[in-house]
Amino acid sequence: MYKVLLVDDEPSIREGLTTIIDWEKYGFQVIATAASGREAITRFEELEPDLTIIDIRMPGMTGLDVIEEVRQHHPGSHFLILSGYADFDYAKKAISFGVDGYLLKPVDEEEIISELERISVMLTRERETLARHAGEDTAYREHQIEALLFEGTETMEANALGLNWSQYQVVLLEMHAEPDLQRGSVVKRRLAEAFDQKDRGIVFSFHSGLGLLCKEPILTVQSAQSLYDELEGLLGEWNILMYAAAGQQVDSTADIAHSYNQANSVLGGRFLFAEKRIMLWNEDEKSKISSGSIVVNEEESDEPDEAELADKLYYALDIRSSESVMRVLTEMEERLIPHHQTEQAIKTAFSQVFSLAINKLAATNQHMQSLMQEHSVLITEVYHQLTLLDLKVMAAEHLNRLIQRMGGGSKDTVLKQMIEFIRRNPGENLKLEVLAEVFNYNSSYLGKLFKNHTGEYFNAFLDKVRMEKAKELLDEGLKVHQVAARVGYANVDYFHGKFKKYVGESPSAYKHARELARSQSKDSSSSGEPERE
Repeated sequence: MYKVLLVDDEPSIREGLTTIIDWEKYGFQVIATAASGREAITRFEELEPDLTIIDIRMPGMTGLDVIEEVRQHHPGSHFLILSGYADFDYAKKAISFGVDGYLLKPVDEEEIISELERISVMLTRERETLARHAGEDTAYREHQIEALLFEGTETMEANALGLNWSQYQVVLLEMHAEPDLQRGSVVKRRLAEAFDQKDRGIVFSFHSGLGLLCKEPILTVQSAQSLYDELEGLLGEWNILMYAAAGQQVDSTADIAHSYNQANSVLGGRFLFAEKRIMLWNEDEKSKISSGSIVVNEEESDEPDEAELADKLYYALDIRSSESVMRVLTEMEERLIPHHQTEQAIKTAFSQVFSLAINKLAATNQHMQSLMQEHSVLITEVYHQLTLLDLKVMAAEHLNRLIQRMGGGSKDTVLKQMIEFIRRNPGENLKLEVLAEVFNYNSSYLGKLFKNHTGEYFNAFLDKVRMEKAKELLDEGLKVHQVAARVGYANVDYFHGKFKKYVGESPSAYKHARELARSQSKDSSSSGEPERE
C-alpha cells in the first residue's frame, strides 16, 4: 500500500476525502490528516508518505509553502494539490514546483480515482527502478555497464566488459503501460532475448525505463524507424506506449557515458516528439526538434497573449466551428511553445487558455450546467498527455464533442454566423480582424462582404446591436455605468455619446422617459377607468 497524507484546513474536506474513496482498492492507505501547513510538515517528517494531497490555499502557511519546504529535504516527494477555479494562478505556480497534478474543488470521485491510478503507476515504476534487479537474468556485462553509467565507476577495458566492438551506441526507451509489478522483468527478458542472446547489444535498466547498448549504430531516420517498429513488435502484447532516443555512436567504452547523456537529453524533450520512432541526437533543426526542444528565435516571436487566444477559442466554440477550433489549436502551438519550452509550462499555458475560454462559454450558456464539469475533465486530461501531439488530439476531440452537445456544427453562411455571434456577444471586445481569423477570411474582404450583406460597416452594425442591447438593459433597471460595461464600453462618457448618436437622447433621459411611461401606464390601469373602444 502507498501511504497518503491529506491536508486541508476544512474538516469536511478532510473527512470527505477520507471516506469517499475506497483507497485500498487502488493501492493506497490514508495514514494521517493535517489541518494546517505547519502540521503537515510535522506529519510528513514523522510518516514520510508516498503521496500528499494538499489544499493550495490555507491560512498562514499555504500549500505552496509546504511543498517548497518539504522539497528541500525530500526532493522526490509526490503532491496532488486541491484548487478552486479562482486559484488558477496558484495552481500554475504549484505546477512549476513539479507537483504531480491538481484536483478542482469540489472534488469529483472519478477524477481523484483517475489521479490515484496514474500516480500508482508512477510510484510502482519508481520502486521497480530503486530495487535493482539482481536475478539470474541480469548478466555480468549489464551490471558493469550500469556501474559505468550510474555509479561513477572508472573506465573499463573492452575485454573486461566482453565488448570487443568497433562502435557503441546507447538507445533509451521510456515506457508507459498499465500497472503490473511483474511486467518490468518480463519486458526486459523479452528484449534480452532479441539483443543480448543474439549478440546485437545489451539491455540495461535506467531511471525511466530500459536502455540498449547497441553493437550496430543507428545513423539514419529510416534505421531509427525500423528499430522502433521492431521493438513495438516485440512488446506489442502488453500495449506499451514507448518513446525512444539515441545518442551518438562512439568508438570506445570510455565514451559510452557520452552517448548515454546525449540520449537522455533528447528523451528529456519527449513531450515535443512529433513522430513515433527513435529520435536521434542530431535531428535536423528544420524538423524543429533539437535535443527534444523546439528551436525558435525568441527575438522574432511575439510574447503570447493567452487572453487573446482564449477569446479566439471561445469565438470558435460559440459559432460551433470545428475548423475554427483546429485553427486556434494550431495557433496556440505556434505562439505558446516558443515561450514555454518545458512540458509543465506548456501544459499550464494550454490549460489557462482552455479555462478562460470555457469559463466564458459557460457564462453565456448558463442552461448547460455540465459545461464546468467538462472544463474540469479537459484540464485534468491536459496533464495526463505524454506528448504535445497527444494533447492537441485530445483537446480537439474534447472540444468537438462539446460543439456537438451544443447542437453541432452550424450550417449557416459565414455572414449569418457572424451576425448571430455579434448579437449574442455585444459586450465582447469584438474586432473585425479577430473574427476574420476565426472564420479564416481576409479581414478587408470580409469587411466588404459584411457591408454588402448588411448595408452597414462592421463597426456601425456593432454599435447599433450594442445600443439595442443597452436599451433592453436600461429597461430592466440597470444603472447607466453598468449598462456601459455590459455592452462593451469601458468609458461611460464614450457610451453616453454613442447612445445619444444612435437613439437620439442620453441614456439617463431614455431611462427616465421609459420609467415615466411605465408609471403612467400603471396608474391608468389601477384607476379603474373603462378601456375606450
